[in-house]
Formats: sequence, structure tokens, C-alpha cells
Amino acid sequence: MRNAFRHARATHLSLTESVDMKKHLIAAATILSSAVGVAHADDGSSIQLYGILDVAVGTIEHSANGSSEFPSTVNPVNKTSVKDGNSVTGMFNGGISDSRWGIKGTEDLGGGMSAFFGLESGINVQSGTLNNAAASLAGTNNTMAAASALDGQLFNRGAFVGLRDSRFGSIAFGRTTTLGYDTITNYDPMHAAQLFSPLGFSGSYSAGGITEGSRTDNNIKYTNRFDNVNFGLSYSFGGQAGDFRAGSTFGANLGYESGTFGVQATYYEATDVLHAGGLTGANAATSTAVGTNVGALTLNDDEDFMIAAKYGWGPLTFKGGFEHYELKAPSDPIVNGSSVNYYGYTGTVTNTVHPSKTNLYFAGGDYKITPVLDVSIGFYDTQTLQSTGVASGNQLQYSALADYNLSKRTDVYLGYMFSHYNGDAFIGDERANYILATGIRTAF
Repeated sequence: MRNAFRHARATHLSLTESVDMKKHLIAAATILSSAVGVAHADDGSSIQLYGILDVAVGTIEHSANGSSEFPSTVNPVNKTSVKDGNSVTGMFNGGISDSRWGIKGTEDLGGGMSAFFGLESGINVQSGTLNNAAASLAGTNNTMAAASALDGQLFNRGAFVGLRDSRFGSIAFGRTTTLGYDTITNYDPMHAAQLFSPLGFSGSYSAGGITEGSRTDNNIKYTNRFDNVNFGLSYSFGGQAGDFRAGSTFGANLGYESGTFGVQATYYEATDVLHAGGLTGANAATSTAVGTNVGALTLNDDEDFMIAAKYGWGPLTFKGGFEHYELKAPSDPIVNGSSVNYYGYTGTVTNTVHPSKTNLYFAGGDYKITPVLDVSIGFYDTQTLQSTGVASGNQLQYSALADYNLSKRTDVYLGYMFSHYNGDAFIGDERANYILATGIRTAF
């Protein structure tokens, strides 16, 4: 009886509270709407939640298993062992754009100055996980993987705060992209498509051959523009006790853009940085990279120079460039075979002994057939130069992409990239590969 009374009383109260709650919600919504209106009325100040969701279905001719954590699911660019000649058909993350969500904001401080911030997280749509290339390297499923700057950090694509002045430029502090990465996103003829461009797939081309450096922690990044001339400087702290330079990077950028013409030059160097060698196919099956071990790592110094240009003529845009980077012996080597931390996993370090030099040439462009249909083509020639202890070779990539806009925020696409590998550097590997995929991308 007591329980029945309590239940009846609770039911009566819940009905009464439900009516009251609706009234409170209506009142709260009215207040919130007014507050939002005031926030938007603040001239120059805003906070924005945004994102991109991009997923494709496709086939890659030669590949190990896909990884649900690797940013692009498969590796369509790097070599594949002849012992692993199977094709993989499935759902791949980020055909054009790595899927992401983020928060960014600005606050007007007056006098032409504002504060800004950004937090951005890369995700894999088909699995709902964070981008985590390190986890795919440490996996036990013989997955196709490679190094990346996106290694399970909550805000792996960026986390920074800074100040911007209308005359003196902007300065950001935190985890930011390199100046080379910023150039590639605007000057790649394939729009830095993750599955159809080696530039879009690998951050190594924006960080001196070290993919992990395409986004840099502990970084100070300054950019400015005077009329048509832009320039930038960046420096990141290594944060290692007793060695100020270890793990540090430096970058610079100078460019000119006016109307449909643009040209950019970038320089980048890093001291004593770790790099993971991607495990491919049968090589992954026989490696020690299981559980929490990512296998072999190298310690390097690296240096990079790139120049890129573009020119637009009506609906047609041409883009191209040249890059040269070198991986060199570290300034402060450590004991070979040492066990070190790599994004929460364990790796075994070897110091680079023989420097390797790479030249990259790229060219192509896009044509807007209609206001909603854009077709792009790209050609890439990555040349590893022969030197002591380093075999020569080059990989050629030919790409095509058709992108159709269903609306301002949603598009569908069909892309293809064919790769051919030549030279002693690819002995024992498949000499050709391709990827064909179609997908949908939406932004919010």
C-alpha cells in the first residue's frame, strides 16, 4: 500500500513537473534565442562549430587489409610487396577530405585586433574512431599503414590560440599545420584529395619527408600580408631537457597572389625527429609491430624546399610545382636499438646514417565544365636519388577526379589514381597499383 501511494504521488508530481518543465524549457529557449541574437550582433566576434564528413566505396588493386583507424583506411600511394597481391574492396574514409569536426572562434578586441582559437579533430566515418595511424602500425591484422601526424590525439588536426592585427598580421600558439602544408592545400592540382593525390595522402611533402611533422606541436606560427605579398615564419620547441634544438622545427614562406595568378616558396627544417616506416603487406606480417609495438623508427634531421605556382583562365586553372627534401643523420644521435615512446606506443630507434634525397615534380589542373561539375587531373613524379646506401627509383602517379555539387554543402565524386614504380628502390614490390573509388562529402 505504501509503495502504491508513493507511485501514485510520484505520477501526480511527474505530470505536474512535466507541465512546469515545458514552461521552463519554453522560457529558457526564448532567453537562449535572445542571447544567441546578441552574440551574433557583437560585431567581429563569433564561435562556430563546423565539420566535414567524407566517405567512399572503392577498390585498390594491391593492398593489405584496410584499417578502421588509419586516416584514409588504405594506402593508395606507397609500394606494396609482391607477396601481398590481393585487391581490397570496401568503404574508405575521406576520399577527398579527411573527415573532421571542429570549433573555431574570434573575439574583437578593438583597434583592428582580435583573438582567435581553433580545435579540430580528424575522425573515421565508417568506424566512428579518431584518426590514429600509430594504432594501425601497432595492429596485429596485417593492415596497410603509414606514418601520419594524426595519431589518436583528441584534437589531432589542430589546437591553437592566437592574436590577429589588421596591420601586423597573426600569430598562433599550439598545434598547427606547417607553412608547406598550407601551400599544398591550395596548389595541389587534385585539391589535396586524400585518396587520389600523393600530396593529399602524405604529409611528408610538407614536412621534409617526415609525415609526422605536417602538423607541429609546441609551435609559434606567424603570417602576414601586404597587398599581394604574403609571408610567414614558424618555430616549434622540442621540449627536451638539456637539448634545446632536439625535436625542434623551423619554417618560412614567401609568396605572391593577385587575381588568378599565384606563386609560393616554402622552406622547412627539423632537428632530431622520429619517423615511422610504414609496414606494407607481407612485411607487416613478419614484423615485431604487434600489440603496443610500432616496430622500427628512424631518427633524422630533415630539410625541405618547395616552390609552387598556379594560373587561372576562365573556368580552367593550371597548377604545378617542384620540391626537394633530404633526410639526414641526426644532430644528436641516440643508441641504436633504444626503445622510445611513439604516440603512446613503443618503437625501436635506428639513427639515419646515409642521407637520402628526393625530388618531386607535380602538374595538372581542373576545369569547371558547369558551375556544379569540376574535373581535375594531376601528374606526380617522386624521384629518390641514388647515393651511398640509398637505392634510386621513382614513383609516377596519374590522377583524375570528377566532383559534382548537389548543393553548396554536399557533393558526390568519382576518382582514380594509377601508380607505377621504377628502379632498384622497388625490387620485390608490385610495379603498378591503382585505386578507384566513388564517394559523398558533406560539410556543416
